[in-house]
Amino acid sequence: MDSAPSSARTAGLPTAGRLAVEALAAAALTAALFALCTRVGPLSIDGGRWWSDPVWMLRAMRLAAAAAAGAGLAVAGAAIQGLLRNPLGDPYVLGIASGAGVGVRAGLALGAWAGWIAWRTPAFAFVGALVAAASVHAVARRRGRVDPFSLILAGVIVNILNGALIMALYLATDPLRVDEFARWAMGELPEAVDPSLLAVCGGLVLGAWAAAFRRAGALNALGLGDDVARSLGVPVGALRVEIFVGSALATAAAVALAGPVSFVGLMVPHVVRLATGPDHRRVLLLSGFGGAVLMIAAETLCRGIGPHLGAGRLPVGLLTALLGAPFFIALLRRRFAEEDA
Repeated sequence: MDSAPSSARTAGLPTAGRLAVEALAAAALTAALFALCTRVGPLSIDGGRWWSDPVWMLRAMRLAAAAAAGAGLAVAGAAIQGLLRNPLGDPYVLGIASGAGVGVRAGLALGAWAGWIAWRTPAFAFVGALVAAASVHAVARRRGRVDPFSLILAGVIVNILNGALIMALYLATDPLRVDEFARWAMGELPEAVDPSLLAVCGGLVLGAWAAAFRRAGALNALGLGDDVARSLGVPVGALRVEIFVGSALATAAAVALAGPVSFVGLMVPHVVRLATGPDHRRVLLLSGFGGAVLMIAAETLCRGIGPHLGAGRLPVGLLTALLGAPFFIALLRRRFAEEDA
């Protein structure tokens, strides 16, 4: 009897085949941009055997790290926005990225453990991100609900606290590495990426991405409200825990690779949502590729224009901040206008 309403609900949703085609197209675009950007840089490479050129290999590893970090931040942002039904949700805005940064710096301060850096760095980052996410959620929760503006305020507070902790960790940093520390805090990818660290963090991002996509249907139901989602069989409480943990894991992996890069998780899901609609299957699927594309392009641009500005290596976090801050202000003003209307 209810086949007609069911058909109406699913008429606008893409089929699995359509999603697969879109994913393949996005993957092809990402791979093409990656291949192009590995050939772009201030240093020339051997055109005949470019794939074995040391400069190309360093550049490819760095861009792969940028892609993994961008995908992790974008997927985390899309999942958090869907969970909280809040367009301002973002790992950086909510203090999760800075919490992961505290974890990374605290782990690196324990230099005696350097033998297992590939696991130590993301592990400490995950602990810091999880503590920050839990703190923000606890502060913003009122009468069993998460207030959107309390969430932003809590994120600001946690970001300030984490910033102070990161500054305090300067005291435990080798004076000869202070400049490296400062650049990392601005969101700069290292000149030479540790392959084992990239493998671990890339695997964590892919795992978090797959887990979030698996819960896309539940996030679609949650968009209708908690009560409706529960009536459809969605375990809302367990979903919140799962999404927050998965987002913290993806953010931790990104920060372990590239530092606390800002606003990628805010901008990319919004652009994808405007282009494809609100279905979280599409948003989560394509946001990962969108984040990778943004970070690959931004890293290549920063490496290209840095020498012309007398800055050498320009941290990619500076560019994303310059793009993201006006974007965030525009979203906030739009939210105020909608509430006043």
